[in-house]
Amino acid sequence: MFGRSLWSRIALTYAALTIVCVGAISLYMLFIGRDSYLAVLNRDVEVEARMLSAAARPLISAPSQLDRIDQLAKQLGPEAGVRITIIDSAGQVLGDSDEDPSVMMNHASRPEVANALSGQVGRDSRRSPTLGQDTLYVAVPISAETGPVLGVARVAMPLSQVNMVYEQIALAVLLGGAVATLLAAALAVLLAKNTTGPIEELTSIASQIAEGDLDQRVWSYSETEVGRLARAFNQMADRLRDTVKAITSERDSFATVLATMADGTVIVDRKGRVVQANRAAGLLLRMPVTGMEGRSFVEVLRDHQLSAVLQSCLEQGTQQTGTTEVGHEHRSLRIVATPLRGTKAGALALLQDLTEVRRVESVRRDFIANVSHELRTPLASLKALVETLEDGAMAEPEVARDFLSKMHREVDGLTQLVGELLELSRIESGQAALRPEPVAVERLIRGTVDRLVPQAERAGLSLSTGTDSSLPMVLADGQRVQQVLMNLIHNAIKFTPPGGEIVVGARLQEGLATVWVSDTGVGIAQEDLPRIFERFYKADRSRSGGGTGLGLAIAKHVVQAHGGRLWAESREGHGSTFYFTLPVA
Repeated sequence: MFGRSLWSRIALTYAALTIVCVGAISLYMLFIGRDSYLAVLNRDVEVEARMLSAAARPLISAPSQLDRIDQLAKQLGPEAGVRITIIDSAGQVLGDSDEDPSVMMNHASRPEVANALSGQVGRDSRRSPTLGQDTLYVAVPISAETGPVLGVARVAMPLSQVNMVYEQIALAVLLGGAVATLLAAALAVLLAKNTTGPIEELTSIASQIAEGDLDQRVWSYSETEVGRLARAFNQMADRLRDTVKAITSERDSFATVLATMADGTVIVDRKGRVVQANRAAGLLLRMPVTGMEGRSFVEVLRDHQLSAVLQSCLEQGTQQTGTTEVGHEHRSLRIVATPLRGTKAGALALLQDLTEVRRVESVRRDFIANVSHELRTPLASLKALVETLEDGAMAEPEVARDFLSKMHREVDGLTQLVGELLELSRIESGQAALRPEPVAVERLIRGTVDRLVPQAERAGLSLSTGTDSSLPMVLADGQRVQQVLMNLIHNAIKFTPPGGEIVVGARLQEGLATVWVSDTGVGIAQEDLPRIFERFYKADRSRSGGGTGLGLAIAKHVVQAHGGRLWAESREGHGSTFYFTLPVA
């Protein structure tokens, strides 16, 4: 009975026709679609290759620009999402976006390269040994407007992308064909339900939108009540999607600003609990950001003064600021608490680490004070000597000569001070050019020590060396390094009591030559160690010995100019050891 009814015949005929049409279209898309997609892909890759050829032409035609070709390939490759290779007319790779050209084989025998060198567009598909997958290669010649082929611009794209797209198309075609067939059969069967069908569709779409898929829409163009309801529903969904996108965009922008801010930012609710914090805040407070959320600001900050500033902001509803030192490192933190407006009232706390700013200000003040101190004493002496000469001492030759000798010493001291300041300035600004060359560390140390042995003996000290004989040569400016050694040994002699010992040595450590100067002198207090390399800084002016206080600062900058570093280890009353490193030649 079912097969003889009009309903069944229409349904079966309609379903069979749908299956035939859908099957034919599916087969066409499966067999023709891949070739069409490959043809389009070939054209696109060829366009990219021609653009690369135009960009590389001025570089490959100028011998002075050849070293920029690899930079061009490594810049354009990641931007285009393909592998780029630039080859000269002999097949030698000049630039590659993925590999070092110097280790790549000659490409003249590659089919696509050979075709491009003959002036044609070369294409080939094969398995790439570098990428480890089937790859489409398109190569175009690089040639001047008139003249021979200068090279080849080749673009490679893995065919895995094509296969993946083809698999997606095939899956979509099969799914689409199956869905179309099922819909066709269902349409014949459910023709009587044409009134309830749109309502069921509308309900299904509404459920998907409620689950978060805001791109779903109801497609109904009828003028019935159901059609008007579908259009109104689509308008509502459009406005909801736009609103959610706007909110999401603002949230993402806000999150980006927080993440990139150098200052710590913490958002708290009206009860003082942390709602959100950025990475800078976690670094300042020595706590992971995830561990802050939900905890009270007092517990996170662990400082009652700054917490009181935030609490005052929450209570008064006005911006509050405060500064204090926190932790055993005495870091200077500044907080700017700003109230937030809205239903969930809270505050935004901006945390700024002023430690480095305060340190720089302190160094600047000390520098000005030290310069003034170093200049005031000799200038006062010169003024007193000149006034004494003017008051009549010139009439006594012996006294006048003595005064002139003292004035010479003061002028020499000022000249030394100014000279060292200029030398330090040239080194810091990079104007004092180094002349690095391979040199034996043992020779540098021995030459400096031999010059200072008489001075050490006059001071009643033992000055010796302890250099590793197997130490390789270093790349350094010998004169500058000897200047560093001279300053360090001078200091060791100055601050070591008679009967003490000074040892200068070097060893190979972690691929660098490490030179040290060790003494058994008075040592340096722990609180002075971080500052001894500052200009004019003297840990104990009573033991300064009349120096300018610039020797260690100059030594530090000379070592840094060589790519090394200078540091000291010391205990007060137990001597000091100064270390600096030099690169091995």
